Amino acid sequence: MSRVLDFSYDITLTFDKPVTRHSFVLRCLPGDGPGQRVLTATLTLDPAVPFTEQRDSFGNRLQIGRLDAPHSHFHYRAAGTVLRDDTGRSCEADRSIFRYPSPCTQPDEALQRTAASLALPRDPRGRAWALLEAVRARLTYAPGVTGVTTTAAQAFALGQGVCQDYAHVYLALARLYGLSARYVNGLPEGEGASHAWCEVWLDGVWTGIDPTRGRWADEGYIRFGVGRDFTDCPMERGVFLGGANQCQTVFMQVSQQ
Repeated sequence: MSRVLDFSYDITLTFDKPVTRHSFVLRCLPGDGPGQRVLTATLTLDPAVPFTEQRDSFGNRLQIGRLDAPHSHFHYRAAGTVLRDDTGRSCEADRSIFRYPSPCTQPDEALQRTAASLALPRDPRGRAWALLEAVRARLTYAPGVTGVTTTAAQAFALGQGVCQDYAHVYLALARLYGLSARYVNGLPEGEGASHAWCEVWLDGVWTGIDPTRGRWADEGYIRFGVGRDFTDCPMERGVFLGGANQCQTVFMQVSQQ
């Protein structure tokens, strides 16, 4: 069902001492794609600094810039409106790269044994859903236990994690069963933090599935970036000069018009 969604996404980096030569790459603006059309989108940076926009190899929008002057914070706000409509989507291209392990989804023996032990339906859609149930049976949602470098194998061994970990474990299992599956980051309807889910190539269409929330990812989700795993499409990445510690705060909001 067609839905028009307003979104805002705020991130503030606070440094305990001034830093300089701060180079950043953001993926904090959604792009047009199957089932998604951007009606409006703006990005505001504080301190204000020029940035250029490019595309990465997965087609994600990049905002790239550099802040040379000393600064003790860096804030950016993305806001806009997106039309989401998954009805009537035509056949979309599969990519073989999404069938193979990636840096964060390389399966270890435990994941391979689990995959071999599952009795899954024969049809791809039923198989995709059964894998979601297997991930949710294994993992417990626990913020602060894992980090951005945690792999699927590590999260699976811990039995705990957040949305990124649920997505990585799901991708590892799905690819073991020959499904084309990719990592997605973006914003779901509601408010709080950004979110990660997966898309599986089913019946010629990249179909969203959310192992953390236990549901298909429908028109209430706004896609910001896709990749093999988190390392391909983080929403923010940067380096700076200075021996400062940093603190990050995030808040997003998505509502239907």
